[in-house]
Amino acid sequence: MIELVAENAGLRAALAASEGAGVRRELVSQELKHRIGNLIAVVQAIARKSFHDADAIRLEDFNSRLSALTAAQTLLIDAETEPMSLLEVTRLALAPHISTAEQLAITGPHVALNGRQAHALTLALHELATNAAKYGALSAEGGAVEVSWTNVENRLEFLWRECRGPPVQAPARSGFGASLIRTNLSSAFSGVVDLRFEPGGVECRLCAPLPGAT
Repeated sequence: MIELVAENAGLRAALAASEGAGVRRELVSQELKHRIGNLIAVVQAIARKSFHDADAIRLEDFNSRLSALTAAQTLLIDAETEPMSLLEVTRLALAPHISTAEQLAITGPHVALNGRQAHALTLALHELATNAAKYGALSAEGGAVEVSWTNVENRLEFLWRECRGPPVQAPARSGFGASLIRTNLSSAFSGVVDLRFEPGGVECRLCAPLPGAT
């Protein structure tokens, strides 16, 4: 509590000394990022103590999703002041999962995303990449992921496609990750999400109005 009060006092002092709305927004953004990081660290510590007897893989999955949430929240804050490019969001989201340049190919024109869209896409890409690293193309030597998007008559067509990985089978039931991908992306982009477990690799397609199109 003392630390939080001190942080609040420091933020108020910095805001009072700053000049202009732009400087104030930047200070608030940096403070929010700092507090989100602290909050996630506290949640991870609580999880480790509360579930110390739980399956190690499940705990790792939980921590991995928290890390993705942290990255997504940071993007959300950054995009509140200025849009983020689809290319930048894709690269940042997939960087922790890619070990060599040959594993990932990204192609597409410039598309600007708002905070909510950047947030949803970051979480979706994390789920797709995590699944690919465990069971799909990123788990096999020579496997790769292709991420592409096009602008067709002011409509965004975004595609995640895995190739040269092991044979894929659709799960018996839809898990949390698949539900998050479908629900978050379709809501944030006001579009349609088609997630398929093709024998040659997982494919995820998003079709939506182009962000910013009138």
